[in-house]
Amino acid sequence: MKKIYLLLIVNTLTLIAVGQEATLSLDDAKNYALKNNTDNIKSEMDVKIAKKKVAETRAIGLPQVVAEGNLQKFLDIPVSLAPANAFNPLAPEGQLAELQFGLEYNNNYGISASQLIFDGSYIVGLQAAKTYKEISINNQVKTEIQLLEEVTQAYFTVLIAKENTEILSQTLNSTEKILMETEALYEVGLTEEQNVEQLTLNVNEIKTQLGIAKGQINFAEKLLKLKIGMDIDSAIILSDNIEGFITGVTPLNADEFNVNNHIDFQMMENNARLMKLNLRKEKYSFLPSVNLFFNHQQQNMNNEFDALSGGRYYPSTVLGAKLTLPILTSGSRLAKMSQAKIELEKSELDVQQVEQNLLYQSQLAQSNYETDYEVYLNQKENMELSKKIYDKTINKYKEGMASSLELSQTQNQYLSAEGKYIRSILDVLKSKSQLKLSYGSK
Repeated sequence: MKKIYLLLIVNTLTLIAVGQEATLSLDDAKNYALKNNTDNIKSEMDVKIAKKKVAETRAIGLPQVVAEGNLQKFLDIPVSLAPANAFNPLAPEGQLAELQFGLEYNNNYGISASQLIFDGSYIVGLQAAKTYKEISINNQVKTEIQLLEEVTQAYFTVLIAKENTEILSQTLNSTEKILMETEALYEVGLTEEQNVEQLTLNVNEIKTQLGIAKGQINFAEKLLKLKIGMDIDSAIILSDNIEGFITGVTPLNADEFNVNNHIDFQMMENNARLMKLNLRKEKYSFLPSVNLFFNHQQQNMNNEFDALSGGRYYPSTVLGAKLTLPILTSGSRLAKMSQAKIELEKSELDVQQVEQNLLYQSQLAQSNYETDYEVYLNQKENMELSKKIYDKTINKYKEGMASSLELSQTQNQYLSAEGKYIRSILDVLKSKSQLKLSYGSK
């Protein structure tokens, strides 16, 4: 029974430890990044701000109502001067009379409302706010596209580092086994000490490379966690393996490039649309603006404060319309309109330029993928051939038909080919991902 209880406790602790590790496929890592990456969260906030900006701009054209109240006590009632003989014919010429017009307390409250009827700048401003919202959405989409690409590359880097470590571990195990056999032969005088020393040197070299490779895994995982927004000290397990992605490496079969689907092109078009709206705004500056307004006020005046105790209030109500028509600005409006027109022409040139650049980048990405795929096939064949040569040399060494130096040379050749093969895998996976990225859509 004690053994059973102990086994249950060990299993429970194991489950807890495993539960603290996050198991991530590439898709899981991407989804986690979209929800937790700081840059992506901020870009989503920018979209929310832009939507509120549209609501703020729209509110300018809706009725505006303001209520006001005012309590005043004149510590010194204002004094006005007038000729004294205007009130007293007997007063000498030039004498002034001091007159106080007003009461000690002057209180009022009221309500005012206004409604914009027509203003060209408001119409354009509302359209510009909507375009600004579209640009914010474009920025958010581009942030997502770049984030997913960075997560993909980081994920691949971890898998490649693990694959390299696995190959080095297997090579180290086989070399240590040969070293043990050689040491046994040396002890009975059937081989030279130089063979032991050569193999020991090989083992130490592989151990050094293996230590570096394990360190690369550690930092590659930290980079991946940093990209997806996870604590870098948390434990993760990658559920995908490199073989699954290598299977997806196929000869070039690129989709048709459509510049209209590229996020950079859409952003440039929206920028040109803003410049167009800016030109329209300057043209509308020649038109009048019309506002309706209403104002109602109640005023209380007395030498004693009775605003809150039944004092008399006198109403005042105004309803009207205001027309504002610019007449002379000494050419400033024409200058602004000319500047806006030039800015629009520049933005249209930018649209043409970015279209050509994106087309070039897509074609370059296709070419790079083609090249990296051919390199991958060659390095794969070279690695397989060098492995066969290395295995044959091991057998010859065991049979006494090859020296330890030959074994060391073929081993180095195999490790070099293996390193190039690993790099070619990473290159072709990256170029495939870059090819997809060149289409500018998720």
